[in-house]
Amino acid sequence: MKKRYLIGNLKMNLNSIAETEQYLVSLKKEIFGKRIDGVEVIVAPSSTYLERFSRELPEPVLLGAQDVFWEKEGSYTGQVSASMLHDLHTGFVIVGHSERRLYAHENDAEVGWKVRAALHENLHPIVCVGETSEEHDQGEAADVVSRQIVEAFRDVPPLLAERVLVAYEPRWAIGTDTTPESEEIFEMRIVIHRALAEAYDPAIADKIPVLYGGSVKASLLDRVCFEPRMDGVLVGRESLYPHELVRMVNLLGEHESLEREPIQEQV
Repeated sequence: MKKRYLIGNLKMNLNSIAETEQYLVSLKKEIFGKRIDGVEVIVAPSSTYLERFSRELPEPVLLGAQDVFWEKEGSYTGQVSASMLHDLHTGFVIVGHSERRLYAHENDAEVGWKVRAALHENLHPIVCVGETSEEHDQGEAADVVSRQIVEAFRDVPPLLAERVLVAYEPRWAIGTDTTPESEEIFEMRIVIHRALAEAYDPAIADKIPVLYGGSVKASLLDRVCFEPRMDGVLVGRESLYPHELVRMVNLLGEHESLEREPIQEQV
């Protein structure tokens, strides 16, 4: 059975201890007694509250981080290393998110450094790739995403590559109510698989989960996940509401799992 993923990126929200406690209490209440079969649920709070989430996240929800630095230690004010995340029992970390690329001016090479740093500490990197609105309008999306995949997986050996997740998030859809059509998402799914198959081989490419991110909500799961055969979703603002988060988890779990039919046959 093919596992699906739901990753909640809380971004720079829950701006106090009180809000954080309220969120955790609500999440525990919403998920209590629920059977989550075949769905890996990860919540990524800001680094300020990672320790609290590490202690209080209800099972079976796993802990993720929103970013990581590529150096292990040193004079890097404000940065968080992969070893620090590992020490807090963080299993996953988002790298290359469109907002990091925009506001922190991260480039593809830096994203690759972060991937390798995370893998070195046995974390699962969640690599975000996607094109801007200008690149989309100019028909450059496939080239942009392929390049991002190549740089993110550069020098990553095959066995470690299987620990990585990829999230396709068209940058023009982040924080908006605009989402691509299912056919367009599936086309990008093929582009990502092709880039991974060329970097490794089709069998390894099939083992790397590919998610969709960008204005995800429960009512859109058919369009952005099930129909384009994605392996899950990266959720932003809707993950701030535990009842919506758990609702999406239930929908992912209830939906008939896709057979692991090789994507390359569709290329």
